[in-house]
Amino acid sequence: MLEHIITRQKALGPKPSTLVELGEEEGSAETIRAHLEEKTQVSAFVSIMQGCNMHCAFCIVPKTRGAERYRSMETIEAEARELVAGGAREITLLGQIVNSYGLRQMPFVTKRSPFVQLLDRLSAIDGLERIRYTSPHPRGFQEDLIQAYGRLPKLMPNVHLPLQSGSDRILKLMRRPYTVRRFKEIVQRLREERPGITFSTDVIVGFPGETEADFQQTVEVFDEIGFEMAFIFKYSERAGTLAAEMPETVSTEEKEERNQVLLKILEKHSLAYNQSRIGCIEQVLLEGPAKRGESMFMGKTPANRKVIVAAQPRLVGELVDVRITSAGVSALNGELCLAGVETDVA
Repeated sequence: MLEHIITRQKALGPKPSTLVELGEEEGSAETIRAHLEEKTQVSAFVSIMQGCNMHCAFCIVPKTRGAERYRSMETIEAEARELVAGGAREITLLGQIVNSYGLRQMPFVTKRSPFVQLLDRLSAIDGLERIRYTSPHPRGFQEDLIQAYGRLPKLMPNVHLPLQSGSDRILKLMRRPYTVRRFKEIVQRLREERPGITFSTDVIVGFPGETEADFQQTVEVFDEIGFEMAFIFKYSERAGTLAAEMPETVSTEEKEERNQVLLKILEKHSLAYNQSRIGCIEQVLLEGPAKRGESMFMGKTPANRKVIVAAQPRLVGELVDVRITSAGVSALNGELCLAGVETDVA
């Protein structure tokens, strides 16, 4: 059950049956608004770019979606304002490598990258309370983005930082242009800028050439950093990728065993973090009814942890204080508070 809750065994790249705008058609990036039919959601998504300029060995995206194309900051901001006017309180920015937004096409301003400039613009929108983004690349975490976590309170203290492997040798085979040491430096700097920040990650087990020693390095890094959330993938070949040309060296059974090892570590850290919140008052953005329980509603903490609480429908879309009373591996339970005092929800 845990595996279904806290991991996604999704494809390492989308199926190449549908090719999306392979050409550099002028203005094509400005059409990325597939989520508009859901704009009344409390938590909304805004695509800011298409395509990918990286060439990770396991990923087919650059071949199916072409090179990076970016929407203008003006149209992104206008859409965000429209969503907020429609009731959104939280926006998640989307991109294949979202923190590479605008690089080599838009100028840096006061030593801030285009992506950080965009975060600044969105932070100034009245009524927008929370900003998130996915999925970034470690290479894009330069000082301007790291420092943004210390000065932008609307930028939520939860970062999805894909590790993929804890072995520098495997990272090189994967064509991931960073080292484990650099990855750890990013985590440390983010923790310095935003104490209490939490991390999720992606890890691939059983990549071609991964030895037991390589996997043990991944185990050590995975445990040391203590990710509260992770998407763990058992490598599978994707036609057209560089990795597909590499001989498979890890059996299906061994991939599953390695997967389970990381799941157990993840369960330990996820449960420990959730239990550490018991007794604390968390600010929760209520998103809607919970799947189970009469008058029970679901929301998210700034750290992106799910909270179940008894509440009134009128509070959906509001930021409410919730005292955490119990915790499991994947969710927190709490009681609604007003002015720091537990209150009846009837």
